[in-house]
Amino acid sequence: MAFSIAVLTILSACAAEQQPVVEKLDELTAVTITFSRTPIIMSTDTSLELATAGDHVQIGRDYVQIGAIEVNRMGTLQYYLWLGISEVKYTESADTHPNGFESIVFIAGGEEFQLDVRGWTQETIGASEPVYEKLFRNTVDAYYEVTLEQIQFLTDVDSIKFRTIGPAPKEYVSWYRSITAKDDLAEFLSTVQQ
Repeated sequence: MAFSIAVLTILSACAAEQQPVVEKLDELTAVTITFSRTPIIMSTDTSLELATAGDHVQIGRDYVQIGAIEVNRMGTLQYYLWLGISEVKYTESADTHPNGFESIVFIAGGEEFQLDVRGWTQETIGASEPVYEKLFRNTVDAYYEVTLEQIQFLTDVDSIKFRTIGPAPKEYVSWYRSITAKDDLAEFLSTVQQ
């Protein structure tokens, strides 16, 4: 856990020195991508144990990074939430993705909205390379199409949570939602609404 906090501190410090919103042209796909620099970080509210070889038991926590993205295809705008999913028990396979993330439900302030995954790679949004930096090497991408109103919803509430849908749903809560992440998301909205 100390390692995770150290990584988050470094990422936050780096983000604080840079512009809160980035706009870049993907030279290979000719798509303009705008995104908030600092993702929100969420986690399951309990630690998970993973048995490994021998008597050693690894204890960890599942994390999800959430970042907003605008994709501009020659004047046609689409909005996405990127989720960087880091699960303790997930083993990477070319044919599978983390269970339950095909649909997720955000919950805050007594309101809910459901999102369905649009794709698992950056090609889903027309990008030739990842937009956000991942917390861990085994972090899996997921992209969900959203509206500006749904992104606004995430900036208006003090705390958010979401749950996965499936046979073994999990609930994620704000684990490290720094002021920087919230401010960057608000700045993203201001930028794309101009």
